[in-house]
Amino acid sequence: MTEGKESEQDDDEDKNSGALYSDDESIIEEASEENLETAETEAHINGIFSVNKQEQILNVTTLPKKVRIECKLNNIDDVLEELGGFGKFQFMMLIFLLGFEIPTAFLVFIPVFIGATPSIWLCDNETISRTDACTCEGQLYPLDSTVSIVTEWKLICSTSWVSDTIVSLQMLGMMFGSICVSQLSDWYGRRYVFLTMVLQMIVACILTATAPNAWVYAAARFLCGGAFAGFLTTTAIYSMEFLTPKWRQLSSVGPFGEGTMLLGVIAYFLRPWRTLVWVTLLPFTLIVVIFPFVPESPRWLLRNQKFEKCHTVLKYIARVNGKAPISMETLKFIAEKERPASDNDDGKVERFSYFIFCRDKNLRKTTLYLQGIWFMWALVYFGISYNIKNLAGNPYLNVILMGGVDAIGYPTSFLVNIKIGRRKALVTFMTITAIFLVAIAILLLTVGLEGHDSLRASLYFIGKFGTAGARSACRTLTGESFPTAVRTMGIAMASITASLGAAVSPQLAYIGAYWPSVPFFVLAAISVTGSLMSFLLTETSGKPLQEMQDKKIRYKKPAQKYGVGTIVPMNNEDDEHNMKHL
Repeated sequence: MTEGKESEQDDDEDKNSGALYSDDESIIEEASEENLETAETEAHINGIFSVNKQEQILNVTTLPKKVRIECKLNNIDDVLEELGGFGKFQFMMLIFLLGFEIPTAFLVFIPVFIGATPSIWLCDNETISRTDACTCEGQLYPLDSTVSIVTEWKLICSTSWVSDTIVSLQMLGMMFGSICVSQLSDWYGRRYVFLTMVLQMIVACILTATAPNAWVYAAARFLCGGAFAGFLTTTAIYSMEFLTPKWRQLSSVGPFGEGTMLLGVIAYFLRPWRTLVWVTLLPFTLIVVIFPFVPESPRWLLRNQKFEKCHTVLKYIARVNGKAPISMETLKFIAEKERPASDNDDGKVERFSYFIFCRDKNLRKTTLYLQGIWFMWALVYFGISYNIKNLAGNPYLNVILMGGVDAIGYPTSFLVNIKIGRRKALVTFMTITAIFLVAIAILLLTVGLEGHDSLRASLYFIGKFGTAGARSACRTLTGESFPTAVRTMGIAMASITASLGAAVSPQLAYIGAYWPSVPFFVLAAISVTGSLMSFLLTETSGKPLQEMQDKKIRYKKPAQKYGVGTIVPMNNEDDEHNMKHL
């Protein structure tokens, strides 16, 4: 009984003295002004404000209620959650940014149609096959209404390799685009790099549509590849940095498959290849309408200590989501806490180059693993996609079905990623791909190309479904594995090898025209290797980007005053120690 009374008396004394902690969650309690004029003990408010002995501080009760709530915000993910998590603004950003994946799908897969080789030709009014076209000594015309670069520039026989080689050149353009654009995005921001890439795709498509010969056409496709890679790298990070961990996977679920389906429909009605290019570049012009409503990434602004601009963006997010904005003091604290130790003491932000991936052991290992996985995934994905021209049936319907498989695969991957994590999802989808590719190869070896067209097509599209799901998992896993300061460059490092894999893939399609089963055996083996390599990576599902950063770059945490006591960022161990002390 005595101990109970003493405990009650202690509780009353704590309340009267203005205790800074509650028993449950260390939330700031009401305090009297008299007892807080001078702090006689070291106190700690939610792991953010540390008050030293005999140091004058402001009365906690004079702080606005909004600031008291903000004491719980430790990183930018907490801020975004406080501003609505996934609200109207995030939905709008995903529509604006990922919506451009529809015309980029046009750009990537349009060579399937504009580089198509007709199977039946007319030689002086005599019908001949594609293989016999080389023996024609008279006037040679395609039997159907196909008007492609092959028919316009007669890229057959000794020059039949040109069309597929130009596709490989487009993929090499992706490699250079990844290298150049990513560093600009980390240095100068996501927003204007995103705009630049869309404008470059417009210019490259115009050059494609007006190309007078194969040389100009090849240069235009190289520019298309570079712009596509830069767009893909920037957009993946740009959209992700507006999302909290719970919703981050949505940044990899874009309408790329729907764009592929739509391309098949448009190409069916617009057979002349130049007209097709002109029509498919029109959606890119929407950037003029959308760009004013797309702000810079708040993570990038905070990382580069552009506090005023970051605060403006966060107020914009709060207004759209119908939430109260956060204070500038909280924003500066979070910036200080997340500031890398490599930054200068005078507040200048260090700009990293690609050499950081060689110097830092953790970054080097992670990058090498991801590069291997991206190379194998891209080789399989584009190898299957461009090999569709060797698939029996209507080529337009085949492309529509291929896009439909992608459209199903991306949201399915989203659900699987949430359920079992990024790494297991990647392994699962790559394994599915390998199984069905082996089945196709065995079918081709046993029965050949004659018959079983429906069965072969079914196996083909299920294997394609696996690569679509793997793309979504791989894209999210990569974005979550690098810190903000080098995130775009990290994805670019992985995209470089992906571009190499994509550059090789059209050559597998060329081989498939002569040895149909070989590409499928090769792609199946590569898919299995990629799935096994996934086990070398660390799972990132559900973890904040701040934790991912701590694993790659060490952060220093100096004390700095912002007018309310002395701010001393602390880690979890410091919090537990202070709680026990109190």
